[in-house]
Amino acid sequence: MQTGMEDSRIMETGGRAGRRRGWRPLPALLACVLLLAACSPHVAIYPKLENLARRGQYEQAAKLVEESEELYDERNEVLFNLDRGLFHHYAGNFKKSNLAFAEAERRLDELFTESIARQTGAFLSNDNTLPYRGEDFESVVINVYRALNYIQLGDPDAALVEARKVNEKLLFINSKYEPDKQNVYKEDAFARMLAGILYELGGTPEDVNDAFISNRMAVQTYRGDFASLYQSRTPSVLKSNLITTASFMGREELGAAKRAFPGVKLVPLAEKRKKAQLYFVHFAGRGPIKYEDSIQAIMPDGYLMRIVFPKYRRRGYAVRGSRIMVDGKAGARLEPAAPIGRIAMKNLEDRKLRIAAKAIARATTKYVATKLAEAAAEEKGGRAAGLFTRLAGNVAAVVSEQADLRAWQTLPDRILLGQAMVEPGRHDIAVQFLGSTGAVMFTRKLGSVEVKAGDTRFFILHTLQ
Repeated sequence: MQTGMEDSRIMETGGRAGRRRGWRPLPALLACVLLLAACSPHVAIYPKLENLARRGQYEQAAKLVEESEELYDERNEVLFNLDRGLFHHYAGNFKKSNLAFAEAERRLDELFTESIARQTGAFLSNDNTLPYRGEDFESVVINVYRALNYIQLGDPDAALVEARKVNEKLLFINSKYEPDKQNVYKEDAFARMLAGILYELGGTPEDVNDAFISNRMAVQTYRGDFASLYQSRTPSVLKSNLITTASFMGREELGAAKRAFPGVKLVPLAEKRKKAQLYFVHFAGRGPIKYEDSIQAIMPDGYLMRIVFPKYRRRGYAVRGSRIMVDGKAGARLEPAAPIGRIAMKNLEDRKLRIAAKAIARATTKYVATKLAEAAAEEKGGRAAGLFTRLAGNVAAVVSEQADLRAWQTLPDRILLGQAMVEPGRHDIAVQFLGSTGAVMFTRKLGSVEVKAGDTRFFILHTLQ
């Protein structure tokens, strides 16, 4: 970006050279103001996307994203691929979804090594001038969607690779930060649980051993960070799967699992394999969106110092739960398993000091640049010229100081998970969607499904309302 290169040259001028070119910092700030006018125009399509998604028109939503590629522009290439990957997933276009998510992941990897010129330009204006790098949790959710895509494509091995990448990625992300500044989001219980399900599908003793380890680690994370940070409980599916795999491991492991979850019925592996397992994954609600908060202070010379930072705001939705229906009979309720919205809010809150430090440094740099421009203007044109330059520089600094409010806005607020074990044969499957009181809001028929002993099927559900 040419603007970033010009800004880096401005930063390099100092001392006497800075005074000779005293008018340079001010035009740089004014250029930033003009640049901001075109920030993130793609957000204009989000109301249309939501309307299409509410009606279940996911194919049309994916098409709208792809037709709007120019609105996303180069800086929002990651968001473009995240949005189209998500809607292709809900539409059942799992190959297209994986291709889009792969592009998003590739671009995120590239952005770990960003040019100094761009970083300098962003420092003088704001992070909106940089390509969107995504929140840490957004990078992780990519692999959850990709794992589910591979499951639907009949490739459980590739799905397992994606599920395992989640916690490996979290370890890598946190390795970027100082030990005392790492995020609290270090493990993902849902990904661990999903890996346990996929390991169990393998069926060998080694697979069951790995399933047990994944299940146990998922339980530890649910009962630890997920409980304390996100108020998320251990899902019944995981409790049952842990006890099943523990019984295969031996008496000691089974005893520990039963003590952890007394009252949960043991279903031995041999019995499970005589039936078919139906898993239901429900992406519910609308994730939080960012808004701008700010702190303002007036300096002794009358200069207005403005420091801005993003915060998340939750969005309401009516469908709070869901229940499985098999052959007209109500079965298990789906339970919250991945608190995406709460993770998002805690993740941003967790790094607010890092964001604030950068914002303060940027605002201070703009103040110093304006003072240099004021002094140079006063030297050339007198006191009036200096005052005008200070005013113009202050206006440019305040207007250019904008929080980066970009986010993966099409994400759900949470993922719910449920399971039904059925006899081999044909079954009519439906799902009831429930409100906050537990009353049925509407029912969605998923059709008739033929299953054999040992089958495992996944059903993907999505509600915005």
